[in-house]
Amino acid sequence: MPVTKYVSTDSIKKLEKGYINLYPFPFILIDNFLNENVIENLISDTNKLNSEEADGKFINSSNIYEYNKFAFTKNLGSSLEKIFDELVSDSFINYIEKCTGITGIIRNDKKLFGAGIHRIHKGGYLGIHTDFNIFYHEKYGFIDRRINLLIYLNKDWEESFKGELWLCDEQNLKICEKILPIMNRCIIFNTTTKSLHGHPEVLSCPDNMYRQSIAVYYYTKNCSQDFNNLLDFEGATCHDTNFYDADQFKDCSSNI
Repeated sequence: MPVTKYVSTDSIKKLEKGYINLYPFPFILIDNFLNENVIENLISDTNKLNSEEADGKFINSSNIYEYNKFAFTKNLGSSLEKIFDELVSDSFINYIEKCTGITGIIRNDKKLFGAGIHRIHKGGYLGIHTDFNIFYHEKYGFIDRRINLLIYLNKDWEESFKGELWLCDEQNLKICEKILPIMNRCIIFNTTTKSLHGHPEVLSCPDNMYRQSIAVYYYTKNCSQDFNNLLDFEGATCHDTNFYDADQFKDCSSNI
């Protein structure tokens, strides 16, 4: 088994076993995902990012689905750049494919749409949603979004701060899991029309804290490549992020 510099050996072993959780959709949760000796540098690089200089800003308070959210994709600092290098590398994606059962994942490209650092300020939230499904890439043509990987970088995070990631069952209108975004916790899940997720509760952390995460999205090449008849891997037409009213979901969760 190849040794990864950042992802721990125990985490790799868990990825090799594949998804254990299949409800409400396939996902795996791994604590202590990264080696402990790299965490402080990653947090330091993340904390140096200036929200005013974020590449993406969602700061319209009238938006009922996302607010006080900032996304960073450039000038991340050396430690963060290196972890992204590993997370899109051939060796690591081999494990992602083994875990998820999805093959043909595009490799060695950090510029795929959506990857980067996500930061939520106090008072912020991200509504329950399913992700966009198709993206046009100048090198690969149309590509399908298949997998999300999130690594949380939040030291001393408390349940009272909110910010749990909800995993929801659309058919039965249930909140199945609420996952606390504690430091060095990773969640990986397939992105489909059924993978409803988000953190819709208003963040109540202290003013000097943020909810921060590393985000990597994995893609495969779209099979049709025909703009006039463009369908994704599920046979769905091209769509943007679809949001849902969080109030309609009954809390049946097991908090993690």
